[in-house]
Amino acid sequence: MDQYVGTIVQVRFYNDQSRFIVAVIDDDDLEKPLLITGLMNEPKENQRYRFYGEFVVHPKYGKQFKFSHYEEVLANDYEEIIRYLSSPLFKGIGKIQATYIVDALGENALEMIKEDSDVLNNIKGMTLSKKQTICEILNTQSYDSEVMQFLMSHGISMAMIDKVLVTYKEEAMKIINEYPYQLIEDIEGIQFKSVDQLALSIGVERQDERRIKALVYHLIKDLCYQSGNTYIDEGSLLNRLQKFDYTIELEAFQQAIAEMIEENKLYRHGEKLLVDLYEEAEKSIADHLLTFMGMEAHGFEQTKIDEQIHAIEERDHIVFDESQREAMALFLESPLMILTGGPGTGKTTIVKAAIDVFSRMNRDCPISLVAPTGRAAKRLSELTGLESQTIHRLLKWDIQKNEFMHDAQHPLETSLLIIDEFSMVDTVLFARLLEACSKVEKILIIGDHEQLPSVSPGNVLRDLLLIESIPTIRLNKIYRQKESSGIVKMAHEIRNDEMQSFDLFDDYKDIHFMDCANTQVLGFTKKIVEKALSEGYSNSEIQVLAPMYQGIAGIDALNEMLQDVMNPKSEFHQEIRVGQRVFREGDKILQLKNRVDDNVFNGDIGTLVEIRFKDNVETLSDTIVVDFDGIFVEYPANDFNSITLAYCMSIHKAQGSEFKIVILPILNDYYVMLQKKLLYTGITRAKQSLFLLGQRQAFVRGITTQKTKERCTYLKERFNEEKGMSPYDFMD
Repeated sequence: MDQYVGTIVQVRFYNDQSRFIVAVIDDDDLEKPLLITGLMNEPKENQRYRFYGEFVVHPKYGKQFKFSHYEEVLANDYEEIIRYLSSPLFKGIGKIQATYIVDALGENALEMIKEDSDVLNNIKGMTLSKKQTICEILNTQSYDSEVMQFLMSHGISMAMIDKVLVTYKEEAMKIINEYPYQLIEDIEGIQFKSVDQLALSIGVERQDERRIKALVYHLIKDLCYQSGNTYIDEGSLLNRLQKFDYTIELEAFQQAIAEMIEENKLYRHGEKLLVDLYEEAEKSIADHLLTFMGMEAHGFEQTKIDEQIHAIEERDHIVFDESQREAMALFLESPLMILTGGPGTGKTTIVKAAIDVFSRMNRDCPISLVAPTGRAAKRLSELTGLESQTIHRLLKWDIQKNEFMHDAQHPLETSLLIIDEFSMVDTVLFARLLEACSKVEKILIIGDHEQLPSVSPGNVLRDLLLIESIPTIRLNKIYRQKESSGIVKMAHEIRNDEMQSFDLFDDYKDIHFMDCANTQVLGFTKKIVEKALSEGYSNSEIQVLAPMYQGIAGIDALNEMLQDVMNPKSEFHQEIRVGQRVFREGDKILQLKNRVDDNVFNGDIGTLVEIRFKDNVETLSDTIVVDFDGIFVEYPANDFNSITLAYCMSIHKAQGSEFKIVILPILNDYYVMLQKKLLYTGITRAKQSLFLLGQRQAFVRGITTQKTKERCTYLKERFNEEKGMSPYDFMD
């Protein structure tokens, strides 16, 4: 391995997120400036480095030195140290002060300062501020580089390294050396395998109890995430351990569980095992719900409520029936209420009227409307005419620290909190939201429990509906449904397990079932989309949904075909290839990750408006610009994996959204994915027209198949325990 020492004289490219750098170094010992590339933490142009690596030949940019790791080189020559300490790197330390330091301490000055900063105390002209500046530069920045180099060498990604540095700061190396498995508990998303390799490399034994405990914690969280459960039983945990053969002795494994329970890392309820994250989240939810239910009702006079409802009826030229009036009255009386029902049952009408009445009777009381996703929040705003936002944005989420600014110590400044599309809210997120609600006087939860549950563990809406003491309005009657419409009717028949025949496909103009093989799906889809476009529908009004990504009729294949139909190749549109995908200006784009700072969230749909190619002058990286309804977001090359084409998307990603035209392939190929909640959720995304493509037997199998195993949670029992009752009194 070659090595070169030099000072960075020019940074041609540097990405703050990936840490990739293209720079030029120079030094007296070098024959000529050297072009280097690699990963580097906060390069400093006046700092000397030693780079280790090898020469490679780039097909476009030619010969360059690709370094695998590096280290800072402290100056050790009289004039060199003075130049270094008086450089812009050390703000406030000029040449005179630097000379005083070197005259007093000699050519080992920098090493002496790093070992004992007090050697600066008697230097002429030295102040506390100057001393702190010198020590911070010499110690802190080089420390971050040391941590980064160490973790990179053990396969930890830059995204995870950033989180480690943000979480632990100057304690990072101490924690890593003393107990590397702490990273699994504290850093969201870091993998056990990577941390385990790191731990074993620094001398942790395979049978070390710390390793076994970390493995138990990881396996339980992993099993919960895969299943959606908030707990598992010990037998499942043991099976998982044996399946992956982590060379752990059974006795040591069981001992680890017992000790983790004593340490409150694990909790046992009968045969159920919960990690502290889900135990504390479910307990927090139960505690806060009981607090809300114990709050005194507002006590509005019924005559005043009736007056306000009548005023809204006259203004909007509508007449509320008895059940709708009952829902609004219960909402005004109860600090906590759930409003649930299928499509077309008037949830929106009730919510709009309830907000109106509340506002009339509680002047100047702040109201917050939230939903789990950006698309759902936007739809809620459109339906109510009020501002809405995601739960993460309301709580001011710090994505690096994975913390919320609003919490128990910094509560939300709002009186009424309305949460829509609640079936998508997971256990931990709901706990965090409730913890920030000490100043909230009323919570309204809206959702349809027959839709898909949250991606992360929990089934909160279902659990809350099982608690009889929570005030709940269940809407079953379909309001203002056009006689020619069958989408809502079919959705309710599926929801209530009442669909007996396929007559709806023939009797209603808005539902179309096209029998076809998997090889014909792309062709049928293309014809439907082309016809819709010719009739004036826009790309945003047409949505294809599919359960799976792979296969000849999967999401990837459909997106590739639909791109050529809905945004064909043109000399006027730039395009860029990213792996197997092509992004083209004008494309319909799906956001895959939350970007809180940009106010763009997982599931948001935008339009690709510009592609900028790297020129190393104005544009240092290939860049894609996407317009999300007036919010323009730039994606450098290393962020391209956070977006994809949105002509076809998964049903999960579409949850919370509605489209005028929905095309939904239903094939035997999707056998493992076909189940009632999935199809019900997909069908209810359609507002005007629904096209079902595939085999009828696949459709029948799907709508009659419940998920093989209901999610296992402990929230209902926890609620009853916190209420002072035995959970066994409430078992079904």
